[in-house]
Amino acid sequence: MACSTPDNAAAAAPPATARMLGYASGNFGKNLLASTMDVFLMFTLTEYWGISPLAAGLIVMLGLVWDGLCNPLLGRILDRATDRAGLYRRLLVLAAPVVTIPFTIVFLLPTPQPSFIIPWAISLVLVFRTAYATCDVAHNALMMRMTGRQGAATMLSALRYMFSCLGALAVAGSAPAFVDPALAGGHRLIATTACAALAYVATLWLAAASGPAATEPPRIPARPQTPLRVWILRNRPFCALLVFGFAQALTLPVFARSFAYIGKGVIHDPDWTARALTTLALSQLVMLPVWVGASRRASQHGALAAALILVAVGSAVFATGPRGMMAGIALFGAGNAGVQMMIWALLADAIDHGERRTGVRLEAVPVALLLLTLKLGGGIGGALFGQGLALAGWTGTAPLGETGGGQLLAMAWAMPVAGAVIGIAVVVLQSHTGAGRSTVPATRSLPSSVSRSSVG
Repeated sequence: MACSTPDNAAAAAPPATARMLGYASGNFGKNLLASTMDVFLMFTLTEYWGISPLAAGLIVMLGLVWDGLCNPLLGRILDRATDRAGLYRRLLVLAAPVVTIPFTIVFLLPTPQPSFIIPWAISLVLVFRTAYATCDVAHNALMMRMTGRQGAATMLSALRYMFSCLGALAVAGSAPAFVDPALAGGHRLIATTACAALAYVATLWLAAASGPAATEPPRIPARPQTPLRVWILRNRPFCALLVFGFAQALTLPVFARSFAYIGKGVIHDPDWTARALTTLALSQLVMLPVWVGASRRASQHGALAAALILVAVGSAVFATGPRGMMAGIALFGAGNAGVQMMIWALLADAIDHGERRTGVRLEAVPVALLLLTLKLGGGIGGALFGQGLALAGWTGTAPLGETGGGQLLAMAWAMPVAGAVIGIAVVVLQSHTGAGRSTVPATRSLPSSVSRSSVG
């Protein structure tokens, strides 16, 4: 009688609630730093460092693209480890403090000499992104070790996004320290940056401590039986998820990324940025239980389509003008919560689908490939946003004119609408092909008769 491998047993063990919460808390620290860099890095480069919007957008793109390219390499290394869970935890402990060093330098140290500004900015962004990618891949791959029972992937994804929303709320509350010229470089900015760095390290260490303790026994490496390209090409849900992830990362983040510029150049009120970010974060947090319930009553793809419709409606309401902006932001946030939660739940299901089709369980590589597409989309979106700012005539020294302000607002809502339409098309196509009709599978382990092989 065949027995399940220790790897199967570890994957099938249902995680305790406390461990799930401890693991998911890592998203609080990650989102503190990621949201701060995403929303305020470009603003800091253009407003305080004096870099042109086009160059700042290219720096943001370079960092995210580099981050994305690091992910597949890290994924291949991690998936070849004999003790994956242990390696994930060790990387979180060792790399988390490294991430905070360039982060604090960007926002706290004085601006360098003009001739060194761009090389210095690029160097800091690349170091940050390299270390952040290491932690990001390890933390996201660790999730695949903790989704061993029916519904666990959706619940854990919801908990992760709940902590992400709490991190976004903290970032929203700290917005004046980054966008208000009267507070630039003051004690509030120092305290905000230091607290974010400490919270990042603390929560990722807690996530590492909450990971599964079971390890896999040493094994003799086997000759690759299933090439990686075969695993990917046979996994239609995963391929569709990559397309969807790229489209949403290219378009949806532009919405929040524009808030700092709208507050200063269109609304002429730095506090508006904090109110907008708070509204966005609160609406996402409030809607999380709704999306969890919806994913249990309907297919995950159906819930995702509904979330995308809300994103499009919220963007359209935002476009109606100042009176509708906050309502539009709230609707956008309500839909975005469903989108971001479902991405990682669908990834867990796609990994199971690939395991059933090929007999090979990959974790870090699929996570890394999804992160690659997300970072590529976000990077290209950042460059396009910088180009849009330049075309709108943003200088940072004077408010935008009526035409430039209209162009900035149009860019803020039109790109998310386009992303939502593309996402709905992908979901509908998946539904018609039958690849996306299944919900969470009943089990996440292979039958004992199916062997695991390594992937080349």
